[in-house]
Amino acid sequence: MGILDVFRKKTTAKEANSLFGQTALGNQVARQTSGNGAQNAQLLYVTTSSVNDAGRQINVGTLSRNSTVMACIGAKARAVSQLPLRVMCEVEGTYVDAIKDERVTARDRIKAKQVLNLLQSPNQFQSQYEFWYQWLMWHELTGETYTLWWRKDNENPTQTPSEMFILDSTMATIQITPTRYPLYRLSTSSYGFSKDDPLQAHQVMHCMDMAWQGTGGFNKGILAVELVSLDQDIDLYSNYVMLNGAKPSGMFVTDSVIPDGKYKEIAARLKEAWANMTGSQRTDPSKPGQGMLLDQGMKYVPLEMLTLQDADARELKLQTMKRLCGVFGVPPSMIGIGESKYNNTQTMLDEFYKSTIYPILVNVQQKLKQHLLSGYPNLCIEFDTRNFLKGAPLDQMNFAKAGVSGGIMTPNEAREYLGMAYSSDESAGKLVSNAKDQNIPGSSPQDTGGGGGAQRQRMNIGTT
Repeated sequence: MGILDVFRKKTTAKEANSLFGQTALGNQVARQTSGNGAQNAQLLYVTTSSVNDAGRQINVGTLSRNSTVMACIGAKARAVSQLPLRVMCEVEGTYVDAIKDERVTARDRIKAKQVLNLLQSPNQFQSQYEFWYQWLMWHELTGETYTLWWRKDNENPTQTPSEMFILDSTMATIQITPTRYPLYRLSTSSYGFSKDDPLQAHQVMHCMDMAWQGTGGFNKGILAVELVSLDQDIDLYSNYVMLNGAKPSGMFVTDSVIPDGKYKEIAARLKEAWANMTGSQRTDPSKPGQGMLLDQGMKYVPLEMLTLQDADARELKLQTMKRLCGVFGVPPSMIGIGESKYNNTQTMLDEFYKSTIYPILVNVQQKLKQHLLSGYPNLCIEFDTRNFLKGAPLDQMNFAKAGVSGGIMTPNEAREYLGMAYSSDESAGKLVSNAKDQNIPGSSPQDTGGGGGAQRQRMNIGTT
């Protein structure tokens, strides 16, 4: 018996259908089992799409043209792509910078420099910002992102990649081998790799937004197909009304009962009078601003054009946009929709970064460690989020001041937190605890729980 036989099936029972619901979610592998136990694998490259109950088709192209969806994805992409990256090392129970700290071993430091150089210079045509922006766009639009590692020796999984690229998520699909390792197949040759030769597990980092059945990720835009289609249809409706709808300024009305024959006579006379005034056959073109005299009790009534507010579509549009923001985890006020429920902007950003961005970063950090730092258990990769949670300048000063006076931070550590150079004073490198913590006058207390100043007063925080 071969060593790999332990992974093979011993019965002829059919595998579970891995396509359950996935034709509307992404690329999968369909397996069919014949009566003799042989299996035929059919690779499916399904462009993410779905159809709502009303019959409108929603796909990646539709999502990319929806202003609400793209505003939400753009807010998340900008938040992630501007973050600095660091390689950290665990030393004596704490994490330090693997490149700057002298306690890090030479082996770990060399590996950290190689990995950091890759992350800061992904390839020859993209900056770090552009790479991670594109990475998150695929992550949100299709629910999964495929990152290709390019090595000098692509068969050597221990070699640090020299470049990394992002594959089109709609042309990659996964095939699980009998050893339960994934193979990644391409529907079209890309980056020098043939579609006939599958990419090995160590050549592709596959990140899923909402992992499902281990090999595929749900797409939030497709899951919210009814919301996306409704948002799109309201925009189409309003555009068609504005572009093709009649825009009358008024109409002639009368309270008199006019017989059909007389009505046609009046209509013909008005039509002729109007043609004489505005047409090319005007009898007297030297008289601008001519008017018509209304008889038979007729009067002119001005009309106001139908608006979305009249159809109650404005409120429906607003609610649809807010619900889409909820699907993508973005506060509506962050992209200019409605009023904020937060007491200030910093509280809103704190909630956005902690509840929406941080989980994405945790997944990416774990995946990067798995692919780039195998064999280096002390090293890890970290997106530096400290600048996001610092708050306003006066709040940063309060934090640093409280840390120094409370004996938690040295003055030099506080200066580093504020982006200032170290002080040469010897006392700046020592902990001190001889001052009473007080807020700097003019600063606004921050409370990420949404309570603001009143909440802090009830808790006796930051009051004198």
